[in-house]
Amino acid sequence: MSTRRHTLLKTWVTIVVIGFSAVLAIRPLRWRAAILAEKATGQIGDIRWSDLLSMLRPGSDFYLESLADTRNPFLVIESPRRSKTDLEAGERLFRDGCSPCHGNRGTGGPGGPSLQNHVFRQGRSDWALYRTITEGIPGTAMTGSQMPRDDVWRLVTYLRMIVIAERGDLGSTRKVSVRLPFQAVTPEELRFATDHPNEWLTYSGSYASQRHSRLTQINRDSVRKLQLEWARQFSTSAERVEASPIVRGTTMFVTEPPNRVLAIDAATGKVLWTYSHDLPSHLLLCCGTVNRGVGVQGDRVFVGTLDAHLVALDASTGKPIWDVMVGDPLRGYSITSAPLTIENMVVTGVAGGEYGARGFIDAYDASSGERRWRFYAIPDSGQPGNETWSSNSWRKGGAPTWLTGSFDPELRLIYWGVGNPSPNFDGEDRSGDNLYSNSVVALEADSGKLRWYFQFTPHDAHDWDSVQIPVLVDAIFDNSKRRLLSWTNRNGFYYLLDRSTGEFLSGTPYVRQTWADGLDAKGRPRIRPESVPSRQGATVYPSLFGGTNWWSPSYDPELELVFVPTVDRGGVFYVLPDRPPAEERLVLGGVHLRLPNEDTIVAVKALELRTGRVRWQYLRPPVKAIDVMGGLISTAGRIVFGGEGETLFALDSETGAELWHCEVGGEIAAAPVSYELAGREYLAVAAGRSILAFALPQSNSRNSGPNGVL
Repeated sequence: MSTRRHTLLKTWVTIVVIGFSAVLAIRPLRWRAAILAEKATGQIGDIRWSDLLSMLRPGSDFYLESLADTRNPFLVIESPRRSKTDLEAGERLFRDGCSPCHGNRGTGGPGGPSLQNHVFRQGRSDWALYRTITEGIPGTAMTGSQMPRDDVWRLVTYLRMIVIAERGDLGSTRKVSVRLPFQAVTPEELRFATDHPNEWLTYSGSYASQRHSRLTQINRDSVRKLQLEWARQFSTSAERVEASPIVRGTTMFVTEPPNRVLAIDAATGKVLWTYSHDLPSHLLLCCGTVNRGVGVQGDRVFVGTLDAHLVALDASTGKPIWDVMVGDPLRGYSITSAPLTIENMVVTGVAGGEYGARGFIDAYDASSGERRWRFYAIPDSGQPGNETWSSNSWRKGGAPTWLTGSFDPELRLIYWGVGNPSPNFDGEDRSGDNLYSNSVVALEADSGKLRWYFQFTPHDAHDWDSVQIPVLVDAIFDNSKRRLLSWTNRNGFYYLLDRSTGEFLSGTPYVRQTWADGLDAKGRPRIRPESVPSRQGATVYPSLFGGTNWWSPSYDPELELVFVPTVDRGGVFYVLPDRPPAEERLVLGGVHLRLPNEDTIVAVKALELRTGRVRWQYLRPPVKAIDVMGGLISTAGRIVFGGEGETLFALDSETGAELWHCEVGGEIAAAPVSYELAGREYLAVAAGRSILAFALPQSNSRNSGPNGVL
């Protein structure tokens, strides 16, 4: 290369570098450049290039800076045409172009549905309505409009300010005419929730997650008279609702997949308000549109979303107070579990391990939404535990944290379960124990610092997430009172740990297992080589679904029995000979198949706290396949309530004998909750697409004394 050409090249490179640096130095140019780069690399979806470039040009009246951080157009883009003149123009546009189908002011017509009581497929945000108008809805008479962009935005303004407002739905919240009377939930009430059995204030009933109610009105003698009090059917298209409700005072809070929170009158089932979170049209979800509930604290309700946001709502109105992005949904992050509220803090985990998303646990300030700390479930390079991942496998190692944990207020420790490493079935490229996957981690509540951990299944290759509910118990062990942690693990073993130190105390199988020759003195499994997935297939008990899964256990402190929903079944685990196509994005590394012609043994088992020995078991009819069961609740009335298939049942907690059952017409996947209103004890459970509430007939309740004791 000649000296002149070399000098010219250096000059052009210098000009480009200076120009690029100047762009980055100017804030408006910097965030615009970031948005364009994110769009070009596929990190921003649900928006066409033409629309984005139009909104990014100077003087466009759109302000999209936060799009660079959230990457979610539904949260950021608002109509710039909001003047009185724009509103009047929007009304004319609606009357001329929309009312022939949707009726005057959107009340419904011969060619289209009412918009005043309508579930919009893409949501009700400004950008969702814009997309619906311009792109139409495939398979319906709603075709995309070719009107000028400004006219579309005027129409959006009219829809948001008039049509949707008439149904009491401004923004994403259906408002009530009067604020609901709501008494703020105090930290003391959350800490001593078991002393107030008339309410259900956390996902698992209390910080100890024992799911045991002190109510006795519904007991072994009266349960046979239990009857349906009310039912609330949802409009969701999901197969089932998996949420456990929260009950505060006379109000029940429950989530409806994929994106709604409802406040319901706990005595009648009447809907008081709803909140809907606008979701992107495409999400990376391995396991359905699941949301298992909310958390409450102060005067707020907290919910995680499928696009990995954490939202705080006004408990009296459902109005959003703050909304923070916890993880990037384009990388597979989502939130499917109920948050855990502790003092003025909200703690949440994340899902997404099937896409290689590195799991973490976050804590946020309940007042402001500011993040206080983050604990990564896979240690960073140079941190203790990172050496248990070969090479750079830790970067996309999974270990999601997708179910709600527990809390010891005296030790100030949060206990949280961690899921399986990624790829799920092929561990060749991630040799080592793969900490902290398949573990329980004990974190300091104030800092998120790891105090101790216990790994149930090192180097898991069977997708046995350890995200079961940690059950905290204070009891005598080896002649001394201990702070215990009971854990019935998906891998088929029951564990008892000292929750102060993480010391392993005991472990025993509670279902058939063939993958380990028992546990050593520290609780580490002695793995059988033939159980490792292979190209030929390895037959292993339990199957991928485990001996139990995310289905909530319960614990009766008087009987010292842990009640667990269980499945007994084997499976065949394969490593795939070829990598899956890149477009699939799932990082599994293999496949699991059911054993043909084998029935699944479905049961509720009562395990002795200290040993895990099965005291009794309640067997359900064998089934060919089962993916989910309902969780459990025990009560001081000596009853265990649970569900399997479409059957809700009540068992004698001392013997396991069935006392009552009811066919509810929908699959039960969630755990029941109990509460009391006006002297009546209720049992509420999600079944199919409904929430059902049961109670004793009024006469039985009126004849009862305190807590229903005759």
